[in-house]
Amino acid sequence: MVNLTFGFKKRSGRLDKLWEFDAQSSVTCSPLVADVDNDGKKEIVFGTKKGKLFVLDMNSGIKWFYDSNESVGDVELMFLDSETASSIESTPNYGDINKDGKSEVVFGTELGLLYCLNDSGMLLWKYKAEGTIRGQPLISDLYKDKDPKVVFGSGDGRLRVLNNKGKQVWFFEASSGIESTPGVFGKDGNNFIVFGCDDGNIYCLNVKGDKVWSFKTGAKIFAQPTFADLYNDGRTCIIIGSTDNYLYVLDDAGELLWKYKTEGAIIAKAACDDISGDKRKEVVFGSCDNKVYCLSRDGDKLWSYETDFWIGSEPILEDLDGDGRKEVIVGSYDHNIYVLDAEGSYILDYMPGLGGIVNQTGHYGDIMTKEAGKTTGKKIWQFKTEGIVVGCAFMPENKSLVVNTKPGKIDGIAHKKE
Repeated sequence: MVNLTFGFKKRSGRLDKLWEFDAQSSVTCSPLVADVDNDGKKEIVFGTKKGKLFVLDMNSGIKWFYDSNESVGDVELMFLDSETASSIESTPNYGDINKDGKSEVVFGTELGLLYCLNDSGMLLWKYKAEGTIRGQPLISDLYKDKDPKVVFGSGDGRLRVLNNKGKQVWFFEASSGIESTPGVFGKDGNNFIVFGCDDGNIYCLNVKGDKVWSFKTGAKIFAQPTFADLYNDGRTCIIIGSTDNYLYVLDDAGELLWKYKTEGAIIAKAACDDISGDKRKEVVFGSCDNKVYCLSRDGDKLWSYETDFWIGSEPILEDLDGDGRKEVIVGSYDHNIYVLDAEGSYILDYMPGLGGIVNQTGHYGDIMTKEAGKTTGKKIWQFKTEGIVVGCAFMPENKSLVVNTKPGKIDGIAHKKE
């Protein structure tokens, strides 16, 4: 019985905690890392279950916060818990919406309110939808007139577009509630909006709010679409997961190119980049079967790596240790951050002709009847957090990670040489 690993170079160092911030409330969304106030330094922006939006500096100092708690009427209390009615369930966004040269921050709440704040945390306007807002609001120059719009979906089944004063431009009535984050891609000089719904439908709209096409998956969609030129031919591919356990890849006309089945729901956005250095993009995503997958552009599995619980956030594809090679960084509900080798490693599970199949921890575990081994995910580093990892972001200035955990502890983590 043999277990041999090939093609893996040992990496030195470890992951260390730089700082920790206690939000004093549960957190269910990924952080936004952005230069919100245009001072040349990144800020860390996230919301909490208690309805507070925090803006921290790079060392976790509070720059400002906004309390979105609102009084709740008797009718709303029939459907909402008063303590979580103002909960911020998704990642905020930012951009210069009103063209004053400064960024604004937008975010939604369980109460169905969309807030727009200036870069100092002052309320500029708010908009009331008739359902919860759980997807990240999108800021996009939809009409290519340098007049950005705010695009978001809500639990009432409407995809809305607002102008820079918070007034509705148009809405689209979908077939069910919308909890996913919309995305925008360009084709033939025009923009198109893509989003998923609770009934499994994926919609593509033009900038007037007309349906261009729809595609039906088998279950609810939480994930945001990813857009990529997978085949280097100028065509946009739409990559999106569903809770029916499939990752779907569609062309820009809504036709299925391929799909890949996992053993669990896919609730987060996929990442796409050339991480192997072969000038072909790979697709990396997590599943509630506890695994992170790396697929070729044609949907063939290159490797997978198994954690101890669900992966519910988008993988990060960045060079964390500064060696010129990108790593795959994922957070798991098992309270760990994993840093994986982007190319994987070839593991010989048994000696051909001798039998004796040995499943290896941390890789795809189908019983092998023909192949002597497979390329599998390979862990480089691992960091234990104090709770379920609900999302993380990369800080390029110092190559560090910002990690949000469900108990409300926000960690700054970086690679340290030994």
